[in-house]
Amino acid sequence: MTHYYRPAKFEDCRELAPAMREQDAKEVMASDGLTPLRALQHSYNSSAPECFSIVHEDGDIVGMFGLSNSGHFASPWLLGSHKLPETKKVMLPVSAKWVEEKNDQYPLLLNYVHAENTVSMRWLKALGFKFIKLDKEYGVGKQPFYQFVRIKENV
Repeated sequence: MTHYYRPAKFEDCRELAPAMREQDAKEVMASDGLTPLRALQHSYNSSAPECFSIVHEDGDIVGMFGLSNSGHFASPWLLGSHKLPETKKVMLPVSAKWVEEKNDQYPLLLNYVHAENTVSMRWLKALGFKFIKLDKEYGVGKQPFYQFVRIKENV
């Protein structure tokens, strides 16, 4: 068995929440004032049907990701456990294909990442996102976040 992703189930939020990476938990608290469980549930609800769970080869849910449609653009997100980096070799190419398909559907992908969330920033960079602005007092916690984008130019 290997790592894979599948459509998320609401109960995946409860499995992942207690194992969420410290930096991801810090990010959702600073941006929206949400606990890991509430952040996952909110993200799940705002992303249906574009919400997926990453399953580790041992069967654990190690990440959830999705896309919230905001009308003129879509906001990609990913929250994971400390075991998520173990899936990188398998999931990075799969993620790149998924992001490319979503960027075809939504020419502008846009969101924010906590300035200290270096693991997420490396993943985003590998997927072709650009960091365009540092907001020094973003969210309810008024902490530094980078705005990131991926723009599909029409040729």
